[in-house]
Amino acid sequence: MSIWATPCTHFDTPEGRWALVSEFTTEDAANQFVPHLAPRLGGDDLGTSASEHISAPPTPVVASSAKFSAAGATMAGSGIMFADMQGGGGGGGGGGGVGALGTRPAPPRPAVHLVANRPTFVMAFHSPAAESSETSRSAAQGSSASESGGSRGHGFRQGLKGLRGSGGSGNSNGAADASSGVRPPLARGIVSKSTSAFVSRIITSENLARWIINDSGRAAYILFNAPRSMVLVGMQQQQQQQQQGPQAQASPRENCGETLARLDLVNNTPLCHDVNQNTRSESRLDTVMGFVQGNMVWYDAISGKYVRLNKNSGYIPAIMCVRWIPGSDSLFMAGTADGGIMIMDCTKEEFCMPDVPAGQARMDMFAVVCPQKPKCNPVVYWKMGSRPITSIAFAPDGQHVAVTSEDGGLRIIDYLAEDLEDVYLSYFGGLSCCAWSDDGKYVVAGGKDDLISIWSYYDQCIVARCQGHESWVSGVVFDPMGHEDDNTYRFMSVGDDARLLVWDFSLAALHHPRAPAPRTGPLGEGASQPAESPTVGGSPPGDLHLRGQPHVGDAPSEVVHCRMPEGSVAVLQPLISEAIHDAPLSSLHFSRDLLVTACRRGVVKVWKRPAPFDLPSYL
Repeated sequence: MSIWATPCTHFDTPEGRWALVSEFTTEDAANQFVPHLAPRLGGDDLGTSASEHISAPPTPVVASSAKFSAAGATMAGSGIMFADMQGGGGGGGGGGGVGALGTRPAPPRPAVHLVANRPTFVMAFHSPAAESSETSRSAAQGSSASESGGSRGHGFRQGLKGLRGSGGSGNSNGAADASSGVRPPLARGIVSKSTSAFVSRIITSENLARWIINDSGRAAYILFNAPRSMVLVGMQQQQQQQQQGPQAQASPRENCGETLARLDLVNNTPLCHDVNQNTRSESRLDTVMGFVQGNMVWYDAISGKYVRLNKNSGYIPAIMCVRWIPGSDSLFMAGTADGGIMIMDCTKEEFCMPDVPAGQARMDMFAVVCPQKPKCNPVVYWKMGSRPITSIAFAPDGQHVAVTSEDGGLRIIDYLAEDLEDVYLSYFGGLSCCAWSDDGKYVVAGGKDDLISIWSYYDQCIVARCQGHESWVSGVVFDPMGHEDDNTYRFMSVGDDARLLVWDFSLAALHHPRAPAPRTGPLGEGASQPAESPTVGGSPPGDLHLRGQPHVGDAPSEVVHCRMPEGSVAVLQPLISEAIHDAPLSSLHFSRDLLVTACRRGVVKVWKRPAPFDLPSYL
């Protein structure tokens, strides 16, 4: 008997009904293979951490159609992996485990294994033409922000100061063409069978070029990770649903999709990935991936090339989250399981991890370590404790970044000045996700306290705690089209309770606690500046900067804000709470008129925004 509620096929908001238009399921993956894109189902793919068993689907007959529902041949374990379908013990090998076209393989063993520690992470985006003005706006914001602040004299700051001259200027619509921007060196070419110890195959669909050429702006693309694969799926949105009115329900099987590219890995598990919106174009899809084993890889699904950015480095801690720096062609941040953030440059070949002096972990710790060799990655390393970094979110101003950690801290960092401005504490337990409002006034974060907390950047205080989840919160995102009222914000959250919660937040409707002196002026301007940081180790490169004073627990410091007691903070209840999956949710992502959710069983669902949808007002 399932402990989860029956998943819904739609949910209603005041604006109308969100309908489930596509669902990627493991049953689809089993029943609708394309042989040359078949997932690897051998016994070696089961890994070592199988923690749960569920019933397996019936024995499939491999389909011969080249176009199939969006899950076709893609869900070989975005959180779920099939048992050996050879009927015997081993199986192994890339692409094995499936009979020839039209033949029936041996019956599978009566179980598949749920890998609870390998959640699905999903991203969704539309064609560059459909999002050109949005991309231009974000690139311009990142470029203008990069000019502020003085130079620290190392590669990270120098690269950011050069964004105005190079980042996002490849063409008139903000997306770089194939000849512009920066490419990683020594990129591996397209291979059907690789002898690499890291990548087993890079497969590109013969229809990929057709999708790109014929894309009229209605196509949506979904990129998600499987335990040993990275998959790009294209979806054509149907006009039929819009003609039926906002209350019409579309079958999840009506919207067809196609697997356009897949990167198969030998023995590596991707945890996170991010697409560079500054360079994304019809001929380029720069993606950076982080792995359980500490590897980082640049991958272009369109060209079929990849580069290992820290090959043979010996770096072990897992890469928990990655984000491209806004406006940059080559710089990205990677959060690690040992409490650090690396700023990486995908154009640099060598990797040399700097030595970080040991010290007592504290909430206001912020050590900045520069490399001994300027031509090596990481270009700079931030140390913020010993607990895993769980999420990274950039502010709309392109200057500040919010970072959450398992130590329960939400850190606001001016990454251009490399300055830790604020540390906010969860009610209890670690934080797992965060997001900025579109105007940069508020940051929301959720985690293991089953709550979502709303902090005001300007007032430097918590303004509300959102109570509604029955388990850990795993993802939160603001809805860019949630309200016409500028004073009301809408965001959505998912958690291990398999539910999607919709929240409406208006500061005027809340009773907020007494706050410290507010910031004045634009974001970051007028903020109180800490005392000069002590410097250890001489001048850069190789310098170390530490901020703050040691403290214990919730003791105040110049950047750590005390945890507010329960009775002094307003409590916000959800507008909507719906069970949308039958397993803990791990990810959600907005793309224009679509919401994409994913759970730990490897099921990805696509939800369509209610009609009418005013696209020009969004762009």
